[in-house]
Amino acid sequence: MESSGAEMPGAGVPLPSLEDAALVTFHFDDVTLAGYSWWADSKAPVFLLLHGWGEDATTLAPVARRIRGRGWHSVSISPRGWGGSTGVDDYGLSAPKDIGRVLDDLRTEPQVASVVLLGFSMGGVMASLAATTQTEVKGLIVVSAPSDLRSFYLGTKFGGVRRYLDGVLQSQQWHDSSPLTHAAEIVCPMLVVTGLRDTMTPAEQGKRMAAAVPRGRLMELPEMEHHPSPLDWELILDEAAGFLRLS
Repeated sequence: MESSGAEMPGAGVPLPSLEDAALVTFHFDDVTLAGYSWWADSKAPVFLLLHGWGEDATTLAPVARRIRGRGWHSVSISPRGWGGSTGVDDYGLSAPKDIGRVLDDLRTEPQVASVVLLGFSMGGVMASLAATTQTEVKGLIVVSAPSDLRSFYLGTKFGGVRRYLDGVLQSQQWHDSSPLTHAAEIVCPMLVVTGLRDTMTPAEQGKRMAAAVPRGRLMELPEMEHHPSPLDWELILDEAAGFLRLS
């Protein structure tokens, strides 16, 4: 079964330069993924950042800078079909393959001590699906991310995402692209962050996921809406540092 997929605005169009980051591309036989890297000065964990729906690799640059400020490496990419990358968006069907290949490349870098996946919203779905095949990932962090697509569809207050899912998902994908379906296969530590004021992704989505994975931890932020504030991100990274034992 294949998704019909969709090429989103900006797909294949070069990303803009960022003054403090290096543009990176990951070339594979079927797709080219584009993004940015922020390298620390010494050997450290690398965070692979995956953005939300309607965004691109630039969106998480402020988070990448916070990560870099803690002495860790950070790489932010646009998944296939999104700004700067080629191909068509299939809402997670290609995530295990695409993200797995990016992680394989990152592991060859001598300054990389370990890899951490961090996904926001849609990026959290993709990170979770990728983690099912990545037994050597140091940890997984998902923020404001759906876990069960059918109940997310019914519970979200944002009609635009319902129209998007109607247009992109094939019938079996409602099950197969739901991280909750594969929760038992995620063996790395998983930090699930929910905002109790999030009307895009109801907090129940994160609660169910954190309870279902073998090594899950739920972090609830009472004042957080869908997009974390700068303070929220600091709290999230503090929690991740302790939970994942990052040095």
